[in-house]
Amino acid sequence: MALWGGRFTQAADQRFKQLNDSLRFDYRLAEQDIVGSVAWSKALVTVNVLTATEQQRLEQALNALLTEVQADPLAIVQSDAEDIHSWVEQKLIEKVGDL
Repeated sequence: MALWGGRFTQAADQRFKQLNDSLRFDYRLAEQDIVGSVAWSKALVTVNVLTATEQQRLEQALNALLTEVQADPLAIVQSDAEDIHSWVEQKLIEKVGDL
């Protein structure tokens, strides 16, 4: 899933994709991204963007994802995500759907 894809009708040139995609480097930041996402979900409850129930669902899914990452960090690089944040988002949507 390309973050910038909404404006374009054709796929990116392969050279651009190689330059832009950073997952092969930043997969090492998966744990930090997940922990940060848990903290951010808690902040979103305080400003009424998420309900407490939604936040709990997200936190449970993120903690499960963290366990998966710790068990096999290199599995991440098999994904077609552009970067680690996109990968976490994609996995989270698979686990809880759109909120």
